[in-house]
Amino acid sequence: MPIPSNSKERVKIEVVFTGVGGQGIITMGTILGVACSKIGLNIITAETHGMSQRMGMVDFFVRIGDVEAPLVPQASADIVVSLEMIEALRSVRHLKRCGWLLVADIYIPPPYIENVPSRKDIVNVLERLPINSILINVEEIVEKLNDSRVVNMAMLGAFMAIEDVSKIIPVTLVEDVVEERLGPINREAFGMGYKQAVKKIKEGDFISRCAKTNV
Repeated sequence: MPIPSNSKERVKIEVVFTGVGGQGIITMGTILGVACSKIGLNIITAETHGMSQRMGMVDFFVRIGDVEAPLVPQASADIVVSLEMIEALRSVRHLKRCGWLLVADIYIPPPYIENVPSRKDIVNVLERLPINSILINVEEIVEKLNDSRVVNMAMLGAFMAIEDVSKIIPVTLVEDVVEERLGPINREAFGMGYKQAVKKIKEGDFISRCAKTNV
């Protein structure tokens, strides 16, 4: 970017939602698509996944604005949102230099595989990359709401905290779509994820190897 204000024709945001099967990643893209359609903003989505019903990896590509093809090329995404820490490590290849990586603190090591990186290993690797990364405490949100199904909406809320996204897609509009489609508890999770990410960005509570931190 940067994203010009009040110019839908010139807007372009490239996003990858990633995680494992069963986390509601495609639902995140659907909610965002409905919100964009309500304000006449072009959005194209596509998905790739392995054995997603057995917790295999899922990548969901979202291209917003002046775009025509669905897939986000490697090293060009403005934002990667990962609902699982190991998948964050795998999917960071999609992110451009100094892009934003939002990571849920959910750790799901694959079974029967040796030498799986630990939470600490993952954070250590992210600290060395030329990106901005925020670890979202989703487990805290899940515990407060007593519902593990809200992880995706908490992370969608965190995604909306990125300033250049909320400039073109009103946060309240997405909140309304979340409640309309998924009910009030998901709206609450969305709001908690949004507020947590806003606070972390405002207070500099994130990892950055870039002098410029805005997307």
